[in-house]
Amino acid sequence: MDSRRVWWVVGIFVVLIALALFAVRGRSPDTQRATREVAAAAPTASPVPELEPTNTFAPAEPERTEPVAESERDLPPQIQRYLAANVYPPTSRPLTKEATDLLYPNQRYEKPRPLDEDGDFTFIFTADRYYYTGDETALVWLEVLEGSEPADVEVYQATARAEENGQPSEETVDLGLQSDGRRWSTTLSLAEVFPDHHGTILLEVAFQVEGGEPHSEAFRIFTTPLDRVPAQITGNFRDSVQDGSLLVEVDVDVTEPGFFRFDANLYDRNGEPVAYAVFKGDLEPGQQWLPLEFFGKILRDQGAMGPYSVEQIRGYRFLEGQTPDRERLVDNTAIYQTSPYDAATFSAAEYTSEHKDRMVELMLEDIDAGRTLDAPSIVSGSD
Repeated sequence: MDSRRVWWVVGIFVVLIALALFAVRGRSPDTQRATREVAAAAPTASPVPELEPTNTFAPAEPERTEPVAESERDLPPQIQRYLAANVYPPTSRPLTKEATDLLYPNQRYEKPRPLDEDGDFTFIFTADRYYYTGDETALVWLEVLEGSEPADVEVYQATARAEENGQPSEETVDLGLQSDGRRWSTTLSLAEVFPDHHGTILLEVAFQVEGGEPHSEAFRIFTTPLDRVPAQITGNFRDSVQDGSLLVEVDVDVTEPGFFRFDANLYDRNGEPVAYAVFKGDLEPGQQWLPLEFFGKILRDQGAMGPYSVEQIRGYRFLEGQTPDRERLVDNTAIYQTSPYDAATFSAAEYTSEHKDRMVELMLEDIDAGRTLDAPSIVSGSD
């Protein structure tokens, strides 16, 4: 065969290959899907695999021999909701501006309420926070308004009583509320008035607006004396990236061993809330590093840039079967600033655990058995 004929044959072969590839690539996704469905349904003994364009810069993937994994099936809506709610672990979740209970962890939530049916008068009886530790002082006040102006009020009685096992003591302490023209207020030194009390304190007031009916109101605060504080945050911190997440370690000096819980909030370099982290576990006496893990995908998803600020660290030792059921640490006001991490430093992988996988298996079994299923919203924090 002469050279001209060889080149002619090669040219025809190249054109045929090009036309075949064009035909495969040019089909619409619907057409390709229909072709695959027809091929799958046809009872042919030796089906010809459909040609696919390959990447010449990477080796082709081997043909799959095992069945399609469970996670690749179309899952029931209940399980889809469960998985969507558990992209992040129970010990580290996104922190938003709406999460006021986390952003202001020791804030009270009493609001002014109507004193009469017409709503002409409103009142609030409250304090500056709920938890107090050691020698801290509680600021207590009563405010009664007629519209937006202070009402003419007579305070008959204002007292504080320690509670034991939910029962208030017979012994009362006079609060001595004083008016400044708008509020009736006082400061209560807990170390002086209730030096050894651990638990709730009941505060009560009885008052009357001129021309109205007598009214009484009460609320509670919680105090932990210094000799019952089980641990102390020393103020030393360190941070690193571990398994794609931000690990902040807090130096803690434990005086009473037991099961502890610690919480902390994380903010980005602009002061915007990003995430919160929870530690739960047993601690032994002595100084040690406490791990707080802020899940990497949260920082990655929010594009949160460092350096980050770790703030509002709070903790307590759990007293199982006792009343009260916790010994609180002194609230820590320190702000720790991490290294200047970029959001891309952290992993975009979703949270996985044996417990989460097992929950999906159990839900699939219930659905297959025809049992009604209400999927839990968040996995247990006991993983």
